[in-house]
Amino acid sequence: MDIAPDGAILFTCARFAALLKKRDITDFLGSHFSVIFSRLGKIDPPTSPDLFTHGLSKTIDLAIQWPGAKSFVIRWIATPRYAIEAQSEGWQLTGTKVYPGPLHYHPAPENDHSAAIPMQQVSDILITTDLEDRIIYWNEAAEKFYGIPSYSAIGQSHRQFIHYRYVNTTERDVYQTLCTTGCWEGETTYVSGDGKKSYLITVINYVRDSNRRLTGVMILHKDITQARQAEQISGILESITDGFFVIDQQFTVQLWNHEAERITHIPAIDIVGKSIWEKLPEWADTEIGQSFDKAFKKKMTVTLEQYHDRSDHWLEMSLYPSDQGMFAYFRDVTLRKKQEALLALEKKVLEMNTGQRMLLKPLLNFFLKGIQKIFPGMYCMVLTLDEDGRSVRLLSAPGLPAIYAHAIDGLPIGPSAGSCGTAMYNKQTVIVSDIANDPLWAGQSDLALQFGLRACWSIPVMDDRDKVLAAFSVYYTTVKAPTNAEKDIFERVASLVTIIIESKKTEEKLLQLELNKQKLLAQAMVDAQEKERAEIGKELHDNINQILSTTKLYLELAKSDDNQRLSLINRSAGNIHNAIREIRNISRSLVPASIGDLGLMDSLVDLVESIQVTRTIQVSFRPVGNFERLSEKTKLMIFRIIQEQVNNVLRHSGARNLLIELTLEETTGRIELNMTDDGKGFNPEKVRKKGLGLSNIRSRADLFGGKVTIQSTPGHGCKLKVQVPVA
Repeated sequence: MDIAPDGAILFTCARFAALLKKRDITDFLGSHFSVIFSRLGKIDPPTSPDLFTHGLSKTIDLAIQWPGAKSFVIRWIATPRYAIEAQSEGWQLTGTKVYPGPLHYHPAPENDHSAAIPMQQVSDILITTDLEDRIIYWNEAAEKFYGIPSYSAIGQSHRQFIHYRYVNTTERDVYQTLCTTGCWEGETTYVSGDGKKSYLITVINYVRDSNRRLTGVMILHKDITQARQAEQISGILESITDGFFVIDQQFTVQLWNHEAERITHIPAIDIVGKSIWEKLPEWADTEIGQSFDKAFKKKMTVTLEQYHDRSDHWLEMSLYPSDQGMFAYFRDVTLRKKQEALLALEKKVLEMNTGQRMLLKPLLNFFLKGIQKIFPGMYCMVLTLDEDGRSVRLLSAPGLPAIYAHAIDGLPIGPSAGSCGTAMYNKQTVIVSDIANDPLWAGQSDLALQFGLRACWSIPVMDDRDKVLAAFSVYYTTVKAPTNAEKDIFERVASLVTIIIESKKTEEKLLQLELNKQKLLAQAMVDAQEKERAEIGKELHDNINQILSTTKLYLELAKSDDNQRLSLINRSAGNIHNAIREIRNISRSLVPASIGDLGLMDSLVDLVESIQVTRTIQVSFRPVGNFERLSEKTKLMIFRIIQEQVNNVLRHSGARNLLIELTLEETTGRIELNMTDDGKGFNPEKVRKKGLGLSNIRSRADLFGGKVTIQSTPGHGCKLKVQVPVA
């Protein structure tokens, strides 16, 4: 506002005029400013029309209070309307709103009523320029802030002499606003020659004479660097996602951020300025206290992890000592440590599940005990369904009271059958946070409460066909609903329980299949042996027995017939020779000595030649590969299969030609046998159930992981194909 030499108000800016009108003060033009000020609020120092003739105070604080509105203070600074030395042309008062608080008046020195002295003593930076931007006034605050004496500043171009950065605007926009409204207020920054950055609240006003002519520009800066730096430090501290604190050499806490408050549940107001051991005595006798001493004594960074039994929490902490004390970062890593422990337990359980012949119940007991150790206060249980699918059966509950666990064994499932029975009935997860008041536990709550169980969460274990196999449940002794992290862990544990149960069920099925297969193989071997015995018995009875009986008769006759004695003895010798040959043939069919003595190829060639001698069938044998490197068992298996099929062809096919192809495929590691005849053929489906010879072939191939294929139709011969992997 512009003030006449006698103190009358000549002009006010629109903002102050609006304030006056808001307070129902409309007759302010021409009135003495002190009168108008007194109508607005309290003036400090007190000002009256008589006092004005002796010069204005260095500052005038106008405290404005109004019912229902927030109080504030306008601090007015007087600037001569012409030159600094002149007072006859009146003053221009520039007001700045400041924070509310007690007002402090420091009177000017006695016998000094000049305008320059009050302005010099203003604590804010005050600069005035003429219309050509030349500095005409530079107060003591400016000298101190910029480090430039007034005699060096006066006469300089202000914009070239001092460079500011206008926050959120540009210099051009600032001066356009100044030209339009006569005033600009905002934030600026200034960087000194040594690189120090300062933050300023800046007010720029035009200076006018009594005729409203522009005479210059007044720039007022308030240094807010310390406040801004404090805000930045506070912002940095609160942006740190870890807990952060600073202590001095005496362990007195200097800083304590919000995350530290959250982790320790100790507000900063209760711990800052006090010994950290006073507020956290449980840290003193742990590795944390020892690490504090180590960091201070050795001046080294220390990183540690500490578990607290009472709270079941893990802290990870890094300590950084300095000459003044130490600052520390710490975080709650409980979830991470528990996840690591859970992962290790899961790995161990899976190894036990796949690498050992371990029964389902002991494996689940081991797993659930491990879970309860990682998560104290959690009591786990697994229930299965009875064969009728209507009742629960206890499978594992290592942490629950035995009486309770066995009491629920056999209870029916249903829509309101506690957590477990309901989960299995509805095939959905059931979370009961308060057993005493949940309707799902209406008929079972007394039993649970008797043993101090207050909450129970249950999730059904389903197979890939959406069939309920079991239910995994956890109990707590307090009323408790799961957090998101606990829900994830609960579902994760249930998933592994599902894997364990399904794998054991699969193991049982595979074991039963293997047992059935072994029974079939054993039966096939018994049938083969019976067949071989029958064949041997037939050969002994029909052939060798007849030969030996005839020989006995010849020898009996030789005793009494002198004339035919020699002839009968010769016939007996021939019969004995024939009997020996037949016995050799039978022995060869059982265990051919040629496999071990001659090798597989020579034995097969010998077999083929023995058939060729009969001239009943033409046999061709085509081997490809080195078969002698095969194991003795594999070679014997090949020989037996070929021998069995040759017997089948000779007895049943009526074939005139038989082709035997035996190939060892080195690249695929597989043996392939093809035996093709031109006999009468047959229907493989009809022979499959009653053909003992083919059953023997399949049984022998199965023992070596092989595959047998038969291609035959009546009237078109038969092709037997056997594929066996090389052991």
